[in-house]
Amino acid sequence: MRESSMETGNLNLARKWRSKNFDQIVGQELSVKILKNSLYLDRFFPVYLFSGQRGCGKTTTARVFAAAVNCEYLEAFRKNPRSQQLPCNSCASCVAMLKGKHPDFIEMDAASHTGVDNVRNIVDAASLLPVMGRKKIYLIDEAHMLSKSAFNAFLKILEEPPSSVLFILATTDTDKIIDTVKSRCFQLFFKPVQDQPLVNHLKVICADEAIKVEADALSLIIKETEGSVRDAINVLERVRFSSSVVTKESVRAVLGHLDDEQLIQLFEAVLHKTPADLISYFKQLDLESIAPSFVWYRLIDLIRTAIWLKNGVQSDLFAEHSLRINEIIKDCSWMQLNQMLSQMYAQEEIFKRTTAQYSFLEMILLGFCQKYSGGSSSGNNNSSSSAPAQASPAVLKEEGDDECEDEYEDDSDEEEEEEEEEEGAWPSFIQQVAGIDDPLLTSIFKQAQLLSHNTANNVVQVAFSKELHFFSDWLDDTAHLWRPLLEKFFGAGIRLDAAFKLEKPVATVAKVVSNSAPAPVQKKASEVVPSAQKRGPSYQQRKQSYQPKPSLGKKMASSELAGLPHASLLLRHFPGEVYELQES
Repeated sequence: MRESSMETGNLNLARKWRSKNFDQIVGQELSVKILKNSLYLDRFFPVYLFSGQRGCGKTTTARVFAAAVNCEYLEAFRKNPRSQQLPCNSCASCVAMLKGKHPDFIEMDAASHTGVDNVRNIVDAASLLPVMGRKKIYLIDEAHMLSKSAFNAFLKILEEPPSSVLFILATTDTDKIIDTVKSRCFQLFFKPVQDQPLVNHLKVICADEAIKVEADALSLIIKETEGSVRDAINVLERVRFSSSVVTKESVRAVLGHLDDEQLIQLFEAVLHKTPADLISYFKQLDLESIAPSFVWYRLIDLIRTAIWLKNGVQSDLFAEHSLRINEIIKDCSWMQLNQMLSQMYAQEEIFKRTTAQYSFLEMILLGFCQKYSGGSSSGNNNSSSSAPAQASPAVLKEEGDDECEDEYEDDSDEEEEEEEEEEGAWPSFIQQVAGIDDPLLTSIFKQAQLLSHNTANNVVQVAFSKELHFFSDWLDDTAHLWRPLLEKFFGAGIRLDAAFKLEKPVATVAKVVSNSAPAPVQKKASEVVPSAQKRGPSYQQRKQSYQPKPSLGKKMASSELAGLPHASLLLRHFPGEVYELQES
């Protein structure tokens, strides 16, 4: 397969080992068979469309086919295909092709020649007869990069080209080839090269180039390059220059990849360690020496595998680590794992666009650690504990879990006693929140229901109305306002465990006393209505509290709302207009 020219000594391996005849093309048996039959039967199509992923042999096959069409031994091949190799690579036409100087083979990179003028030059030149061979062949690589107007200029000649001309379009994205062009083409699909043919190809290269390599290192290279011959050879060459022997470890070092054991340790740290421990592990891994995109997508595979195992289904991914993963996730619900996966997918577009992928990856993983491993009290106040042995009997679902509708019930006398103890603290907290002078925050807390105060985990469990789930971010943004008040009434280091699931707001407003009003009269135990049965404010009361004043004042333009975060947040979720109230 190696070039016989004296100039090949300075070529990189991918160019040096580019296939020169049909028998050397790796892993594309069907496409090669179709083209060889076309040559044998002397049946040619005016336009060919070669499509497939990068590095799978589209351009190489097009060059081999072009050389075979003009090879002087084509007639000998038709008489006895088994005895005649095609192209022969020895006749004048084939030698000119090997040197890149064939006058009847024109290769154009559409990525740098996208305009109509480039296409018109081809159309004008196509009318000229071939100089050396039977046909004039145009290879347009990366054809999907042509502009729509360039495609339109191509249509006529693609439909009825001169009999002496062949067009070959090569592309990695057929969806960008307009349908009117595709309908005029004979399409050949180039699949990713299978593992075994690619392993054999790399072994031949290593033997000829005197490269010392371990078998498992070749398997890892093939796995990471996803069936691309060119990518596999390029990785092999990079590792060759970095290490005297190509090993699994040297391949990972060059690619910037973690092994499965390190990735599972990272997953365990996210779920069960503190943020400080996780940061220490980042430093131990030297995270910035690892490809962040690899960690991102491999972590997605690991979380998906964990979800399967949590539901009793074995996965082919991480199959040899199933027992270890099961041990790690035994204290996690599958809903928590599913939420992690959902957030990874939700943030994927931002991750791909950001220039600070390492910092973004750290932020996401630290957020998971704070939320699902218990974290520290200085972190996210909406986090929930993942230790079921210490969790409160009333389990709160996370925001957005509408499919997990569980009623909050009091199952023991001890819980009822705790509720009575906190009955005075919660209204007092709401009263203090009302003094913050933030109407939106006050309204959110007034419609909330206190479920329990778990002293073991130092967590206050609170349920909010479903209708307010849009404002979960607002709770986080204003935590510096209400959190000191929560610690004042429930103890230092208290965390708020919030869920947005109540069908109707709770009438906690009735427990809040104004500064001038006397303290509320305590009812007898028999007169206390269970919290689940308390009714919220009537429609008329809520209508009066939210109804604007008759004099609306000046309507504010969108440009004036930039400095009003409350108004911008409301308009993001609810239609309406904002008016500036006039001083009376």
